[in-house]
Amino acid sequence: MNENKQDSTRETVGSVKANIPPSISDAESGFVPMEGDASFSNLLSKLLRKPLSIFHELETKEALWKVPIILILISVVSLTIFGLVVGTFSWGDQIWAAPLKIVSGLMFSALICLPSLYIFTCIGGLEARFSTVVGMLCSIVALSGLLLVGFAPVVWLFSVSSTSAVFIGFMLLALWGICVGFGFTLVFRAGKAMGMTNTGHLLVWCLIFLLVTVQMTTTLRPIVGESDALFNFEEKKFFLQYWSEELQRATD
Repeated sequence: MNENKQDSTRETVGSVKANIPPSISDAESGFVPMEGDASFSNLLSKLLRKPLSIFHELETKEALWKVPIILILISVVSLTIFGLVVGTFSWGDQIWAAPLKIVSGLMFSALICLPSLYIFTCIGGLEARFSTVVGMLCSIVALSGLLLVGFAPVVWLFSVSSTSAVFIGFMLLALWGICVGFGFTLVFRAGKAMGMTNTGHLLVWCLIFLLVTVQMTTTLRPIVGESDALFNFEEKKFFLQYWSEELQRATD
């Protein structure tokens, strides 16, 4: 009888905990249960409106990898659309090469920066699942991709009305810096909401990720403009050197 009472007591306590609403601080920060299922359209909506609810889903639900996979799908679709618009500057092979380089470059950059992100979040005091850290990285790329799609009409206007590849290139880099900055802000908010005590390590990682993605644009050149070869892996250059050479060539 006592054992039955104890079991029923545990069940009652468990059901009460499950029905406890989010705290006021969590509600204000947006770190609350996600409404709806983990579908493409719902995650896209939550990424723009209530992004922290996605991390709550990653931390509390058992379907660990469904959310990151869909976030990757959102990233690929968004970056492909943006890449097609970038390809309209030169047309020809760039209409398919630009989106291919943008998608593959950012995906590879995210992959090689994933281990350092996990290590830095652990050092910063974040006790989260590895799948949650993967979701944080996927959220950066997905949100940045969605914002780039929002800027796509602006890029299209300049791509069809300007002949300066240098101007278009620097404009794209500026837009990428703005968009990925919003992604970094989201990760900082998520880290604080999940109990990260020191965000200084995360700031270092953000700078590393930004440098990697910028260097990737030089590695996969040309993304903007025409060239005899689709890739130029033989001539290795640091991105600052490449930019200065292109700027000097344009002003001569």
